[in-house]
Amino acid sequence: MREYEITFIIQPKLEEAAREQLIERVLGWISGGDDSAEKPTVNHWGMRSLAYPIKKFTEGYYVLVETKMAPENVKELERNLEIAEDVLRYLVVRKDS
Repeated sequence: MREYEITFIIQPKLEEAAREQLIERVLGWISGGDDSAEKPTVNHWGMRSLAYPIKKFTEGYYVLVETKMAPENVKELERNLEIAEDVLRYLVVRKDS
């Protein structure tokens, strides 16, 4: 298991309940359905201005997740984040150990 930081930006028009549901879905992708996995740390950065418009949005809701996961699960996570309509951008970074 390696340590990763996953940052993603959610569309600002999403209501709070839908936003929380999306975050839970992303956490499910991270754990890969393994309930015994270590619980990730989730930091809500909140609504922030974007440096440039993305899909005609000038703001986005930022979320940072710090977690441990198997390296082979990263590709699947990135694929799921790519096709999620409400995720504007994402970045998965492996932390130095």
